[in-house]
Amino acid sequence: MAQWADFPWDTKMFVSSDEAILSKAVAAVENAYANAAGGMSRFPGLTSFVTGLGGNRTYQTAFRGNLIAATDQGRVYRIDRSGTVTDMTGVPLSGGKRTIFAQTDDQLVMAAGGPLLQLSGTRTKRLAPTAPESTHVAFIDGYLVAIEPFSGRFYYCDPGEYTVWNPLSMFSANGKPDDLNSLVVTPFREILLAGQDSVEQYETFANGNQPFARRWTTGTGVYAPYTLLADETGTYGINSRFEFARFVGQVTEDQSANVALLFERVDDWTDAWAAECGIRGQKLIMLQMPNASNAYGTKGLTMLLDYRNKRWSFLYGWDDVDKRPARWPGWSIQRLWGRMFVGVQGGIAELTDQSFQLLGKPYPFLIRSAHVDKFGASRIDDVEVRIKRGGGPYDNDSARMPRIGMRVNRDNMGFDQWMFEDLGRPGERDMMIRFGSVGSADTWQFEIAVSDNVEVEFSGMKIQVERLSW
Repeated sequence: MAQWADFPWDTKMFVSSDEAILSKAVAAVENAYANAAGGMSRFPGLTSFVTGLGGNRTYQTAFRGNLIAATDQGRVYRIDRSGTVTDMTGVPLSGGKRTIFAQTDDQLVMAAGGPLLQLSGTRTKRLAPTAPESTHVAFIDGYLVAIEPFSGRFYYCDPGEYTVWNPLSMFSANGKPDDLNSLVVTPFREILLAGQDSVEQYETFANGNQPFARRWTTGTGVYAPYTLLADETGTYGINSRFEFARFVGQVTEDQSANVALLFERVDDWTDAWAAECGIRGQKLIMLQMPNASNAYGTKGLTMLLDYRNKRWSFLYGWDDVDKRPARWPGWSIQRLWGRMFVGVQGGIAELTDQSFQLLGKPYPFLIRSAHVDKFGASRIDDVEVRIKRGGGPYDNDSARMPRIGMRVNRDNMGFDQWMFEDLGRPGERDMMIRFGSVGSADTWQFEIAVSDNVEVEFSGMKIQVERLSW
């Protein structure tokens, strides 16, 4: 006799083996994340905030209550809460690297691989002729610190004297011979200097002859410089073993075991970056490899990490030409005014759960299960999905209501055609959707997708299953 049973969706995504051998872990979570209730939530979409900035990449920071945007063409803009844009470019940024910002007590300093620039008035200008050219700059206890690329040295100015750089005001991070490639100051006033083979921690030292003191060094470094990220929960980065690691003192903790094979197969780590992007109560880190090939044969691989639970998922944008997923369009993330902004090509977008498109492009929610064999040889007479409904249009004469699609892969013989059911108009609050019988098999794999511009809160799924043999 057929009985109702829970289908296992509440497991972590696992992509460190061939999908065909998965019997428990979820195989794919795209444009979504696992929520605290054990279900899946659609990641917010993007709506345009400002356009016309030019360039292909936009980097951001907050400064004096405004948003500061720097483009890969070297332009720098100030943007207020209403979206009014002011061009602040005097001396353009140069160097061709990702822009790193450091805020002092009275100015904003920027590094992109060329001369350090400052913004304190209405136009950017060079910080000082004697300041080093650098990819990374940081501020701590009155000191500006900048690394010298392709060496183990970093330079600093005296406290408060940001335009005076003595060539002798230099330290060498020499705990292990290693060229520095990144620098970050943690919320706990620690300076972390990283190369591919090591990370060294320094702190300010109250001594006129020695302004910094090294605390420790690790034997694991940072492979992708712009993935080095520090917040109140710890310091993270892609190390030389292609792990997304958390650096805790002299110990590194791998956060990416469930996606290790994926990271090992990344074919291009150039310009990879990471940023904190907690939304809707979720503590998330975004990691993007913009030039890496993805499973859809396009460029761009973007991952979300719920670092409290070590749960990963994918984010994708949309390729209008080939009509398939591609790179998620963001290049930077900045929180300001209680909102979340994303730097995109030629402008800035806002991350919002009022829209589930990416600047007007499709943004499909998709989850795919393992090849579940816990029911043995079995027949499924009905499938019941529990999901939030009632997000469709108010007008009964509007185009079709938003739909949820489901398809089945029995015994890994390939997926059937999609089956669709309506997600309902406002006022339709029942949460259960039934898809009916899906046949017989020894292993079952389900894929569920929503492409329409509607919120998705997926709670779980039950199947009416009968064993055919014991």
